[in-house]
Amino acid sequence: MRMGRVIRRALGAGVVMLLLAASAAMAAAPAGPRLAVIKASPKAPQLELVTVNKRGGDPFRLAGGARGSRPWLSLFSPLSWSPDGERIAFNGIAGFTGSDDPEQIEKIFTVGADGGGLRPIPGTRGVTGPVFSPDGRTLAFTRDDPAAVGDKRWETGFDGSSIWLMDLVTGAQRQLTPWQDEVRYVATSFSPDGTTLLATHEDDLHLMEPEPVALRLDGLGSRRLLDDGSEPVYSPDGSKIALIRRIKEYGEEQGENTDLFVIDADGGGVRRLTRTPGLVELFPSWDPSSQRLAYVRLPANRSEDAPFGYRTALMQVNGDGSCQTKVVSVRRTYFFVPSWQPGPGRGAGRIEC
Repeated sequence: MRMGRVIRRALGAGVVMLLLAASAAMAAAPAGPRLAVIKASPKAPQLELVTVNKRGGDPFRLAGGARGSRPWLSLFSPLSWSPDGERIAFNGIAGFTGSDDPEQIEKIFTVGADGGGLRPIPGTRGVTGPVFSPDGRTLAFTRDDPAAVGDKRWETGFDGSSIWLMDLVTGAQRQLTPWQDEVRYVATSFSPDGTTLLATHEDDLHLMEPEPVALRLDGLGSRRLLDDGSEPVYSPDGSKIALIRRIKEYGEEQGENTDLFVIDADGGGVRRLTRTPGLVELFPSWDPSSQRLAYVRLPANRSEDAPFGYRTALMQVNGDGSCQTKVVSVRRTYFFVPSWQPGPGRGAGRIEC
C-alpha cells in the first residue's frame, strides 16, 4: 500500500469527517499573501477552512467551526482557488442516502474569499479533488464509480479512478483518462497556458510506485515526468514542477519517508529540497510569486501521545531548497491541504532566513 494512502487512512480513522458550517460571517477578504488550509482540532471537535498570512498568523475563517451544519469537510481532498483568488473549491459531504446501508453524498463546493456564498457545484456528486483551470472555466476532478455515469461494465468489484473535466459555464463533462481496474489517476495542477494537466498515476499491477504524468488536453496522450512521485504541481510561472517522492533510508535512519522535490517543467533538472528521515511530507503548493512552497509535514510513525496518532506542521521552503521553516505548528491542532491564494499583490516572495 502506498505511504500516502496509509497516512490518509490512519488519520481518517481518528478524525472521520468533522463538521463544516454552511455559512460564515460576511467580511472583507484580507489583503496580501494568504494561505488557505484545513485546520482540525480534536478538542471541540471542529474543522475549519481558514486562510492565514505568510507567517501563519491573522487567521480568517471561510467556513467551519460549528456543529450541526453541512457540508462536512473532507480532510484529504486538496483545495483549489479560482484563478482570480475570489473563490475556493473543496470537497464536502452534503448528507447520506436514506437506504438501509446509507452512503455519503459527496460534492464539490465553493466559498468566497470573504467567507460568503457557500454553494455546491451542480453535477459534481460523487467526485473528489477539484482543480480549477487557468481561465476559471474548466474544473478537473476524479471519479471512482463508473456505474455513476452509466458504465455497466464496472457495476461491482471495481477499484480505480478516472479524471474528468467539466465546463463550468455549460455543465458539460468529458472523460480524460480511461476506466481500468486497479489503476488510479488523480488530477493536481493545470499548466499556466491550460493545455496540460498534471496528475498522479497509480497502477497496482504494473508499477512499484505512483508516477507523475502530464496529460495533454487535446487528446494527444500523456507523458511520464519521472519514474516515481506524486502530487505534481506547476509553479505559477510554468517553469517548475514540485512533487513528493518516497525515500528509503538505510543504516541508522532505516525506514521510509517522503520528501519534497522540484523538477523543470520538461521533467529534467531533478532537485531534492528536503531531507527528513522519519517524516512524511504532503500537499505542496506554490505561492503566486513562484518562489516559495508550502506543504505539510508529519511523522511516518504514529505517536501514542498525539490525539489522532500524528502531529502535523505547516511548513514552507524556497523553491531552491533554502530557508526551510515552520509556518505554524500548534499542539493538538492539525493542518492539511495548504493552498496559496492567487491574485495581484498576493505573491509572498522569497523566505528570508
